[in-house]
Amino acid sequence: MWVLYYLSLSLPSNYTILDMSLNNLPFAYVSVDEIADALNGTGYMTTSFHMCGFFLCQKGSADVSINDRMYHIQSGDIYYYTPSTFLYVASHSDDLEGIGVKCSFDFVLPLLEKVVDGKHVLRMRENPRVTLTPEQQADVEQLIDTLRTRQRLLKEMSPSDTGYGALEHLVLSLAGSIFHELIYLYAISHQIDSKPTDTHDRIFNAFIFSLFKNYKQKREVSYYAEEQCLSPRYFSSVIKEKSGRSALQWIAQMVISSMRQRLRDTDLTIKELSMEFNFPSQSFFGKYFKQYVGTSPKVFRLRERGEI
Repeated sequence: MWVLYYLSLSLPSNYTILDMSLNNLPFAYVSVDEIADALNGTGYMTTSFHMCGFFLCQKGSADVSINDRMYHIQSGDIYYYTPSTFLYVASHSDDLEGIGVKCSFDFVLPLLEKVVDGKHVLRMRENPRVTLTPEQQADVEQLIDTLRTRQRLLKEMSPSDTGYGALEHLVLSLAGSIFHELIYLYAISHQIDSKPTDTHDRIFNAFIFSLFKNYKQKREVSYYAEEQCLSPRYFSSVIKEKSGRSALQWIAQMVISSMRQRLRDTDLTIKELSMEFNFPSQSFFGKYFKQYVGTSPKVFRLRERGEI
């Protein structure tokens, strides 16, 4: 599933860079300075565990290693990035331009769950490139331009203004439409290279696929290790090697992202949610949530809804 910083080494001079904190929106465009800071002069970058997104190349080219596999980026290519992706920029043309977007995992997760399964998400990680037709690229750019126009309007408003709430929901809906468009383009694309996998790749892939199916019921590393007849210690070392994050971190991120979404978007009681996520009691649910989020589920919900 998905996530990150994005490979936008250069953006058009008239391209608006928006902060994700603007109006508390769960997505943002990526600036050149942000990429430069992330690379720290080494050429290497690990994408955020909490972020995902894409890069649409509009001009120029670059050679980039993604998870130890080299890709040649050129105009019309779109690259999808998942959490904890390892990037290395080998070279790029001086005229490289494109649109880089990063998005919170919390925002993308429910979109993905509705239309794809874990195998497709893993396939995106292993085969991140789609070459768009001119018509497909124009459609994506038009959607992004529409989103940017509405974001500018939202930036000029305050929450107390008439129509602010409706416009905010429109912006979120437009963002969701863009990601659904990208999922659709990926699904119908025949421009996917197969990638040979080793034993560790297969262990990691099987874990992520199982995690998508079982995270609401199973939060123990031992469960996912036993599924593959592996010791928890060896299993965890493989997951850390392949992703840079431990199995427990993957599990917690999946669970917490879903919890946050359910608290924001449903009126289920805390007790009902604790049952949905297979916690023995509401108290255990609250302690688990607070451990990772820093606040109780009740306070989180009230803050997200602007009630405190």
